[in-house]
Amino acid sequence: MNYGSIGVVLAHEITHGFDNNGRLHDEFGNVRNWWKKETAAAFQKQKQCFVDQYDAITVNGLDGLHINGKMTQGENIADNGGMRAAYNAMEIALKKNSVASQQKLKGLEEFSAEQLFFINYAFVGSWCTNQRPEAAIFGAVYDVHSPPEARVNVVLANMPQFSNHFKCQSVAPMNPKKRCQVW
Repeated sequence: MNYGSIGVVLAHEITHGFDNNGRLHDEFGNVRNWWKKETAAAFQKQKQCFVDQYDAITVNGLDGLHINGKMTQGENIADNGGMRAAYNAMEIALKKNSVASQQKLKGLEEFSAEQLFFINYAFVGSWCTNQRPEAAIFGAVYDVHSPPEARVNVVLANMPQFSNHFKCQSVAPMNPKKRCQVW
């Protein structure tokens, strides 16, 4: 389960080194474009998928107020990239230790290790919150992070492994036809 919590948080922070801002700095922190033109062009296309995806989300059910996908893109890329990296690391660990993949937690026996990874992710830090509408509006205007529900639901919807392990129907919101991915 630690992969779904601290693993995602650590991978999120590492991914910032390759997001829309981090990619513009070299290993010494100096501003320098160190990517090849082809890499930068592919990144631009893939990051636009995230901008468009998050732009389409209404904040906390408030009509007319949407997430600012451009303002939140660095955090959205890190959230999604961190999730993917931590999940891949967990898969490697489970393959190396078949006993761990079969272990069950008392009271949560109906969930697989992979399902527990995703459940734990949803409870990480402040991502599991209950916000007042005023706080949601303030966050949408000033915060570079997407609202908590988007940090969970959009990230998980972008992971085909999530919909596979939870057997989401093909028409379910958590199993979209179009998913965004940079890394």
